[in-house]
Amino acid sequence: MQRRNLPLAMRLIVCALFLLVVGDLAAQESVVRVFRPDGSLQCGMGQARSLAEDQKLLESLGARVITGEKKMVPVVIALCGAPTGRANTFEISASDWEKVRRGFVGPVEFALWLFESKSVLVYKYDGTLQCGGGKEIPLDEMAQELRANGVEILSQRKGSDGLAHIAMCNASTGRINIYEISSAAFPKASSVGFAFLATAETAARLSSMRSSMIPTSNVTPQASDGMPLPWPFPW
Repeated sequence: MQRRNLPLAMRLIVCALFLLVVGDLAAQESVVRVFRPDGSLQCGMGQARSLAEDQKLLESLGARVITGEKKMVPVVIALCGAPTGRANTFEISASDWEKVRRGFVGPVEFALWLFESKSVLVYKYDGTLQCGGGKEIPLDEMAQELRANGVEILSQRKGSDGLAHIAMCNASTGRINIYEISSAAFPKASSVGFAFLATAETAARLSSMRSSMIPTSNVTPQASDGMPLPWPFPW
């Protein structure tokens, strides 16, 4: 009886081991969320695309879409003709993203969705100008603008905008005051003039490339602390 049941028991063990291996491999396959602005523009301009339209396009590039969801990019500027911030987002495997992306962003302007971190960096220029012009606003003094509007500061530091500035008296030095705040508090910070700061690390993640491959025509990664963007679309 035991000999007759042995093959069946062995088969069950092999099946169990196979499922464990497959499950482990599936767990190891990381998932990323990618997005594309849906085409809608402020002031009623542009033509919004549906999730289904962009999903079909993404799948035509070789990616298997796991889930799709409309989301709102948290950082936009109020300007007629600028993106509304509405985006079509999709979860795909990291290996599929590696297959379909090309260049600085993916084909037809898909990029990684990075706007759901617990904290963000915001900044304002500190008032200094070249040749000793302007008046520097200390970190603690500027921080009061945030605290007065109910924004808790997690950390703060001095930095530079990472952009090339013309060498001329009274031109900007590029020096900025940087504050880490919770993502939920960003709208409050934005309402009093603070802007989203994409760090060199963020920029590298946006492009899914090493920071050394980021175009350097107006950015000096070795010296820069961040890269201000008018809105956080990497194209």
